[in-house]
Amino acid sequence: MSISVPVGSRSEKVFPAPLAGSVEVHRFESTRLVGNPWGDPSVRDLPVYLPPSGKTEGRPLLVLLSGYTGSGWYHFNRPLFLRSTIVRRLDHLIRTGAVPEAVLVAPDAVTSLGGSQYLNSTATGPYEDYIVEEVLPWVQRKYGTGPTATLGTSSGGFGALVLALRHPELFSAAGSNAGDAYFEYTYLPAFPLAFRALRRIGGPEALLRLMLSEPTSNFAPSNPQVMAFELMAYASCYSPVPDRPGEFDLPFDLTTGAVREDVWNRWLAWDPVRMVRTSRYAAALRQLRYVYVDGGTRDEFGLDVGARIFAAEARAQGGRVDHEEFDGIHGDSVPRYDVMIPRLVRALAPV
Repeated sequence: MSISVPVGSRSEKVFPAPLAGSVEVHRFESTRLVGNPWGDPSVRDLPVYLPPSGKTEGRPLLVLLSGYTGSGWYHFNRPLFLRSTIVRRLDHLIRTGAVPEAVLVAPDAVTSLGGSQYLNSTATGPYEDYIVEEVLPWVQRKYGTGPTATLGTSSGGFGALVLALRHPELFSAAGSNAGDAYFEYTYLPAFPLAFRALRRIGGPEALLRLMLSEPTSNFAPSNPQVMAFELMAYASCYSPVPDRPGEFDLPFDLTTGAVREDVWNRWLAWDPVRMVRTSRYAAALRQLRYVYVDGGTRDEFGLDVGARIFAAEARAQGGRVDHEEFDGIHGDSVPRYDVMIPRLVRALAPV
């Protein structure tokens, strides 16, 4: 029996069309990142998507934050087979008239341990300042853009929520796909696995030397050494040691494995669920025009539950929040931007 390929079934969701818009890549020189403790680059590529008309004055600006180990240019690469990218989904939405034209910038905030969580830290450097004091105003001046939203997946979704809550004067809306929230579910289950991995290899510094010097087979959470490395990356953001630049505390004891409550509480202070319970961030939440959160119901890190908990807490504080769930895993993010982007752009329309 011969097989006929149903080529008419090909869609732009898996066979993206060439960009109707254009991309400009700038070599952005940061003064904030100069002299950061780990010597990570202060000069980085800054890709910007421009809409098909080429007109940017007054257009909504989307600040796309990448997940852990992701960099801004990643979203501008040619898509993998049978997959699209967030930039190409935005381009499709604009080209088909589903959303008005918008500008998108995707900054690079990767560190030697894979990610900054878009926070200022004495261990990693001032990555929050880098985004809000350098990248954002530079893009706004150069392109004359209008109201701004921040969005992202996983650590990028976390960054989107936190930066919007900390800077409601800069961001009018935020979108989080499977963003880190409700840290008891996000991080705690990994603590004993990371503890075992560190014990086996001889401690954190032994693992760091290995991971920073040799390519890693199976760089994925299923690898306990990678899980331990990733937790150290988060610790560098959430629990730095202020008087020892470049150093950080782990949230569990390296001898017993027990949670270090003082360190863990420093992590919890950055949990978006807990942030919106405070008067400062509850007030900031109410200043935002719109917040979107979602998660796949098969998310390996329970971030669909974290999104549900955040949405309930944010609504209780008076926030304008949409919450959705979908049948998918943590990596099934790109199709969700067909939902998220139109809502964010509509929220940025003149009021």
